[in-house]
Amino acid sequence: AVASSTSRLFSTTCSASQATPTVTTPSPAGSGEGVSPSSTASVSSVASSSSSSPINLLRDQLRYYAVAEIKNRPYLITKNDIIVLDRLKDVQLGDVIELTQIKELGSKDYAIKGQPYVSPEYFSIKATVIEQPKGKIVETFKKKRRKHFQRRYHIKPLHTLLRVSELEVKAQ
Repeated sequence: AVASSTSRLFSTTCSASQATPTVTTPSPAGSGEGVSPSSTASVSSVASSSSSSPINLLRDQLRYYAVAEIKNRPYLITKNDIIVLDRLKDVQLGDVIELTQIKELGSKDYAIKGQPYVSPEYFSIKATVIEQPKGKIVETFKKKRRKHFQRRYHIKPLHTLLRVSELEVKAQ
């Protein structure tokens, strides 16, 4: 059950490469039974404020997250996060990279999902290369039965560390 729920987080639909965002909001905790009059007023005020643009609803939130696709792998990032990924060959230490392939942009209350990507005119995400270390030793053992063949290979995979320096939603 866990594997199927994680695959649903990053599913994409085939449509236009840059599409207008759609907003998803969580449903209220109560479904009408035992709801006090004050809580119905807050639900109606949320419904009336949803008439403004999805970007402005998201921009009013305090903290944002994004699901960025880097080298065909999704990474859930927030501001000041450190991303450890496979080596990027064409970058140097201190380089600033602008991330444009964002599948989802959201906060605690709202999320904008792209189809498959959110348009770059809605956000600005930049990451800085802070280190390019080698990883831990990985041992690979190969053997062929009854052939007297055994080999051990030791490698240290190369990584690139990025720090997300800017994650902002642009005003519309």
